[in-house]
Amino acid sequence: MIPRRYLAALVLALPVLVVTFAVLGGASFLAAGLGDAPGATALKWVALGSLIVLVIDAILLLVVLGIRAVQEEDDEQAEH
Repeated sequence: MIPRRYLAALVLALPVLVVTFAVLGGASFLAAGLGDAPGATALKWVALGSLIVLVIDAILLLVVLGIRAVQEEDDEQAEH
């Protein structure tokens, strides 16, 4: 059985990662607009890294929810 705290951590990390990606992406465009090409490039790569972590978090959340649903279904069938 997957502990509830893993599910809670994945759910809470999702909006944090979305906001992180949005802020870093906006800061990258702002730095590029102000003429700071190296800073914009660095922010763009960090934003890309946060996007990758966001996708991994969403996939893990989907897997954990699927496993919990199957386990709960098995528990209900075992009771009958």
